[in-house]
Amino acid sequence: MFIKVGNSGLNLTDPNICPHCHVTNEPKQSFAIDTKGEDDKQQVISVWRCANRDCHKQFGVLHQQEEKGWVLSRFLTGLPKGPIWPKPIEDLKHGAAKDGQLPSPSRFIKTYLQSLRAESLGLDELAGMGYRKAIEFLVKDWAIQQHPEDQEKIEDAWLGQVIKDYFQGDLKEILERATWLGNDQAHYKKVFEDFDISILKELIDLIMVELDRQYKKEHYLKAIQKK
Repeated sequence: MFIKVGNSGLNLTDPNICPHCHVTNEPKQSFAIDTKGEDDKQQVISVWRCANRDCHKQFGVLHQQEEKGWVLSRFLTGLPKGPIWPKPIEDLKHGAAKDGQLPSPSRFIKTYLQSLRAESLGLDELAGMGYRKAIEFLVKDWAIQQHPEDQEKIEDAWLGQVIKDYFQGDLKEILERATWLGNDQAHYKKVFEDFDISILKELIDLIMVELDRQYKKEHYLKAIQKK
């Protein structure tokens, strides 16, 4: 995209994916304007139309001037695409069945996607706390699924205590570190200054992979017996 800002002409990176359908394509630009943000940084806001014939929706894009140059900062419309959820995570329930009623789905995915949405809107302070909350839903719901007899104990315990009592090995170590970074997002003064939200999300991805691996291992050990 070429745009004139003041007396200079800029070639900015075009978006190559639609935030509505998440299909990679070459969207068509409608118009662009230059402006300034709340921090007085120069910005360019542009509107595009998805080239995917099954979508054709319009969306906004924000380019921002940073120290390293102009960057495509974020989409202004549409919904960010979440991770590929392993089936055990998709099927995870909130709590355990009571009085013959089926438990509702875990609020982990819902909370994660809301946090992702906040992050895409530039609300990084809120997003960080949201990811921390998502971790708690994932950890406690998984522990309850494995130990339904301890549901009330797990629900009432601090997250760190649940991790200590119900998880082992490398998974326990990763969960502890994800919790540290998550807690950091809610504190006045950060302890882990070198690790941002992107690292927290990487740890959550790793946790999901480890839980999926653990689930499959236990499943096949039980399902396939010597004959």
